[in-house]
Amino acid sequence: MFYDNQSYWIGLHEKFKGGFRAVGHPFLSESLNQLKYESEARTFLSGLEKIIYTFKQMGRTELSLLDVGAGYGYWTALAYESLSHNGFKVNTSALDISTDALSILKERLPYVNLIGADLKTIAPDQEKESHDFVFSCYCLHHLTRTCDFLNALRFTAQSVKQGGFLLIMDPILTMPFSKADTHDFWSFRGNGIPRHLYFLDDVLAEHGMRRCLILPAVSFLLNENIEASNKLSYYTMLFIWKLICRLDRLDGLVQKTAGIFSSIDTVLKRQGLAFSSSVCLYQKID
Repeated sequence: MFYDNQSYWIGLHEKFKGGFRAVGHPFLSESLNQLKYESEARTFLSGLEKIIYTFKQMGRTELSLLDVGAGYGYWTALAYESLSHNGFKVNTSALDISTDALSILKERLPYVNLIGADLKTIAPDQEKESHDFVFSCYCLHHLTRTCDFLNALRFTAQSVKQGGFLLIMDPILTMPFSKADTHDFWSFRGNGIPRHLYFLDDVLAEHGMRRCLILPAVSFLLNENIEASNKLSYYTMLFIWKLICRLDRLDGLVQKTAGIFSSIDTVLKRQGLAFSSSVCLYQKID
């Protein structure tokens, strides 16, 4: 039986109310999860720079954005604040399956319009061409069944207006070796699965979306590796990640060495040695 994404997320939000562990790695400390989010936030903002530049060139002053799988609104707030800081009037919406998460989000961000929905069953055209910027961070890969994933991906694509942007932050495969390619359908019980970049490009092209940017979201140092150029490299990085997970259990270790972790993560991303999740940016041009 495949995992139930509804009970999984509702359970995490009940257990870790308002914490990074509810939306990141529940088995790791808040400190390490926070470092992961900070690294990903820097990449997210890099992608947002292109969006801001494009909309300014269009002479736009008002934008509508939708956060798909918003959780507590970490990415919602980041996008809203960045766009507002750059002079845009922003109409903001957030979608999630968890009513607990949306309640906390509304307390933190009262200006946000809430949408309670399950991406497995939502009508792909429910928000058709309603938003200038749609983004989904670490949500889509948790839809492990292909039919559910496709429904969610098509929903995000159809929600974007002509000329608008879709940003996806997820484990996305671009290299020759990944353990995800060896999973057996009948025995797989994980709560998330990476998809190939070609697969995303192909499906999104059906809806007039063209990829214009891909960046490493975070390195394997803070978020586990998902791919490598060969099997040896893959399992070497996996060993390092598991060692970090063990060290993370020592009180205060990550907090004391946060600067070191962050610096190495930045270098790995800059040198193309991240081997973890990516940020992919698409524009609807047809």
